[in-house]
This record gives sequence, structure tokens and C-alpha cells, in this order.
Amino acid sequence: MLILEIMEVCPHAGNCDYDKPEGACFGARRDRLSKFTCEYADRTTVFSDGIVRNPLDQTGKMKVLMEGK
Repeated sequence: MLILEIMEVCPHAGNCDYDKPEGACFGARRDRLSKFTCEYADRTTVFSDGIVRNPLDQTGKMKVLMEGK
């Protein structure tokens, strides 16, 4: 797990599938004003499972809730 401090940029931003298109991951943003936790990467490795990260997730902990009928 990778934990980024406020304004700390992910070291994998340039080659991470979750930051495609560029800027799609909040962990890659220099102007981020919150800590960011990434469960998909650590300091040395980037993992990819083909999921698109929600670009509005400012902490890396956002969960998508689906309401059923």
C-alpha cells in the first residue's frame, strides 16, 4: 500500500494504468490537499487489474455505492 501526504505526487504517476488519461488519479496531482492511500501500488511496484479509478476520489478510499430498487 502506498500512502501519499498532502501535495506528495505518486512516484508511479507516469506509468500507472490508473492515471490514464493523465490526471485521472488524484494521487498523481500536485495540488491535492488531502492524504491519499493507494491499495494498487507500493513504493516500488505498480499493480493493475483493469479498473478505472474514479477521478473524484481525493483520498483513495472512496467506495462506490449502488442503490437498488
